[in-house]
Amino acid sequence: MLFRIFSVLGFLACTSAAAIAVASPQAWFAPFFDKHCIECHDGEAKKGGLDLTSLPWKPEGQANFADWVKVYDRVAKGEMPPPKKSHLAAGELQAFLASLKAPLCETEIRQQKADGRTTLRRLNRTEYENTLHDLLSVDTPLKQILPEDTPMHGFDTVAEGLRFSQLQIEKYLEAADAALDAAIVLTKKPEHLNKRFSYKDEDGIRKNLDTPMGTPTDKFNPKNTHRVMFRETPSEVIMFSTADYLVGLKKCRIPADGLYRIRISGNAYQSGGLPETVLIYTNNYKEKRLLSYFELPPDKPREYQFTTRLAANEHIVINCDTVGQDPKGQNIYNIGAKDFTGAGIAIQWVEVEGPLIGEWPASSLKKALGNVPLGDVPANKRKGRNSKSPDYALYPADVGKAVVDGLTQFAGRAFRRPLEPDEAQPFIKLAQDQLAAGRSFEDAMRVGLRGILTSPEFLLLEEHPGKLDDYALASRLSYFLWSSMPDDELLKLAAAKELAKPAVLKAQTERLLKSSKAQAFTKNFVGQWLELRKIDATTPDKRLYPEFDQLLQLGMVSETEAFFNELLSHNLSVNSLIQSDFAMINNRLAEHYEIDGVQREQFRRVSLPANSPRGGLLAQASVLKITANGTVTSPVIRGAWVMKHLLGQPPQPPPANLGSIEPDTRGTTTIREQLAKHRSVETCASCHSKIDPPGFALESFDVIGGWRTNYRSQEKGGNVKRKYHGKNIWQYKEGPEVDASGELPDGRKFQGIADFKKLLLDQQDQVMTALAGNLVTYGTGAGIQFADRDQITAIVKQTKAEGSGLRTLVHIVVQSPLFLNK
Repeated sequence: MLFRIFSVLGFLACTSAAAIAVASPQAWFAPFFDKHCIECHDGEAKKGGLDLTSLPWKPEGQANFADWVKVYDRVAKGEMPPPKKSHLAAGELQAFLASLKAPLCETEIRQQKADGRTTLRRLNRTEYENTLHDLLSVDTPLKQILPEDTPMHGFDTVAEGLRFSQLQIEKYLEAADAALDAAIVLTKKPEHLNKRFSYKDEDGIRKNLDTPMGTPTDKFNPKNTHRVMFRETPSEVIMFSTADYLVGLKKCRIPADGLYRIRISGNAYQSGGLPETVLIYTNNYKEKRLLSYFELPPDKPREYQFTTRLAANEHIVINCDTVGQDPKGQNIYNIGAKDFTGAGIAIQWVEVEGPLIGEWPASSLKKALGNVPLGDVPANKRKGRNSKSPDYALYPADVGKAVVDGLTQFAGRAFRRPLEPDEAQPFIKLAQDQLAAGRSFEDAMRVGLRGILTSPEFLLLEEHPGKLDDYALASRLSYFLWSSMPDDELLKLAAAKELAKPAVLKAQTERLLKSSKAQAFTKNFVGQWLELRKIDATTPDKRLYPEFDQLLQLGMVSETEAFFNELLSHNLSVNSLIQSDFAMINNRLAEHYEIDGVQREQFRRVSLPANSPRGGLLAQASVLKITANGTVTSPVIRGAWVMKHLLGQPPQPPPANLGSIEPDTRGTTTIREQLAKHRSVETCASCHSKIDPPGFALESFDVIGGWRTNYRSQEKGGNVKRKYHGKNIWQYKEGPEVDASGELPDGRKFQGIADFKKLLLDQQDQVMTALAGNLVTYGTGAGIQFADRDQITAIVKQTKAEGSGLRTLVHIVVQSPLFLNK
């Protein structure tokens, strides 16, 4: 029923306008242009680089079509003709827009019927990794092997950016080999580690504890003395150092790559009643990798447990960035542990268990090679690849049949649809040629499997113009919400030709959303829609923002993902993106936002005080950090972000050679004063009247998303009276006062973020339209085209009629013709 509603609405939107159109569309345009446009856009004036007297009507060409869409949009938004210079008669504007819209729609719909909205697209590197993990039941990291994908229309799922290259093919082969190595393991079950470790047994810490302060530690250099940075009690080691080389748990040898369970007992020490947060890393002497973090209470030990993947060449490091300095600013390295009065962490023990393995040999072996009997390798014949001698060998009763059956079965799962007759034959022949050359069954199968995992049938999502068949729909739905291949239930429904039925499709969409695998949707969609992947792009100036740390940055992205999940899980209104009466925060974000009563590292829903500036997306630290440069904020950057990502109206790029606004960190000139001069330039004023107001509304938030009433200065200004984590902040000065007021292009004024969000709620349809367009783009692999706009409007209308919930919006997108057709 929904499909029919959308189709009728889209058809009427274009055909009603088509009834107005005449054989030559320009017959309608010419009088309008002569009366309202030619004065500025003829061959001589050519304002904005547009000459309407020479613009041909050839919409079949991509560039010409884009030019006419630009004309349509400028007129539809009221930007052209200039309101002060032109007086449109009643109905004149609507008649012009209808006459232009109809042939543009007709041109694009004709192309969509012939070729589809999206071109053939390949799996991006995240999808490739997830697909291999599900296909082979392995968890080996693969994404980093592959080249970065090029986002188009804001997403790396869009076909236009997913091209092939020679490097791409080489890296696919490398990634396929890594996955097959992880799947085909013929050695005995790895040694199981289950042990409690104490830092007292670590050589570096033991040496530090046992050596008196000031004792030479280098027999070649008697002057090389050190200060003891640890204390011990009968039950624990108290650590005041943050030096990785000292706090690594090197006695814990990881026996094999795999999943491990880690438990830690500890508490904060001498912390003035405040908790301390510890970070757990792995280190392989080349790079550190953060595994988890948790809060240690100041009163009694807390036990914390988590599971994570570890590699055999890594060791565990437990660290805390806020220890090692006393309340007077004295460093542990200058004082030593005996007389140190600052905070530390007391670690009683660390338990490590793993690798956590179920059946052995692992199920990945059968998924890769089929149900082939195994047997022990005689001791006198043990030799293998990479110096690892196999303990088991494969003994198929009929090698030729095992190759055919194994590769046929694997190809059917890998291609996510039934095979065509003899479709697996090229891969079978690859393996048969290896057998003929004397290679083993395993080696022959590996060659065939590599062929499948680098074939177009595996790498590309197969879709044909028109309505998607059930298998293509299963893949589109699964890659939309899971970033991975469809599971058995989806494929079973596709085989029965049941999936496309609206009730079945709705039930399956709900099932996928409830799965833990739907976290991929939140991470990958939100991370690109809001540009959260750029969170590492800037490093805040430590002199201006001494309270910024890694935990805060980690919390920023987690907050936004948790907020989106809360809206999605509880089907809360899309309007919550603009304003909500709650935030999704943990202890570190609560401290940053000056919200009391939030303890520990878990993110949870917290009700906001009535006068809180938080709530919605715009007041979240992640958004505020990615729209700043690490030193100062810019209303232009933030305003452009709001227009593009929240309102779906990206501003035009600035004219060339216009110059930019340089930040002033001395505290002499505010950004508002600089922009006032910038807007005095006529070519800048029209765009900045739209860009600047959202940016001004966000000026009360600094570059790391903290609330401010004054700018921070490195030179001029008064002394700061603030504390962070019990310590005085002195590194910067208080500069000029912040002015977060502004005026929208329509004359409505606001005094700050609270007023602005109220005005933004008047544009809630625009916000939902932008979000719907982004969901369709991400889910279908194609940007929103001119002829798609009415379908997006229909999606928004239907969502509003059903309560405006985010989950409802996702369901309606999936049921729309845009999603159900190529």
